[in-house]
Amino acid sequence: MKKLKTNKGITMISLVVTIILLIILSSIVTYSGLSSIRNNKFEKLKFELEMVQANVNLWYEQYKKLPDDEIIIGSPIPDSMLSSLQGPSGVLNKVNEIANSKNINMSNDISSYKYFSSHDFENLQIDGIENNYIIDIKKQIAILVEAYEYEGTDYYIIDQVRDVVRGGSLVN
Repeated sequence: MKKLKTNKGITMISLVVTIILLIILSSIVTYSGLSSIRNNKFEKLKFELEMVQANVNLWYEQYKKLPDDEIIIGSPIPDSMLSSLQGPSGVLNKVNEIANSKNINMSNDISSYKYFSSHDFENLQIDGIENNYIIDIKKQIAILVEAYEYEGTDYYIIDQVRDVVRGGSLVN
């Protein structure tokens, strides 16, 4: 009688297939993790914008009868920032285009805005604000000084992010 040889060990083909499967699975897990981090950062921005807007609405109620020069919160916009805010490619022009598409009444007059840094919010005992804003209290609009880019779109105001849900899809 002939003895059949028994295979002991792993063949090279099964080893290669196993490694390829592990690479595919690890890339899926990595992509999912990065996507979750990106979505969570956007949700954090959304929460921050909601919090800032809620405070702007409160300030409006406090100061609506006062002239702009008697509003005591915020500070004048620094001269170093004016060039990035004004002009055809400036933040105010971009936000004005967004506001027009959403029927939001906003001012292009830079003098009606006040500058709020994250430290200004801390001084007002509002925690969790990491970005800098320019705010027009009388028009009740808060604008991010530096756009937040997510899924190929720059976000500046709360009305932009209210329509976006996790994953970047728009709410109909």
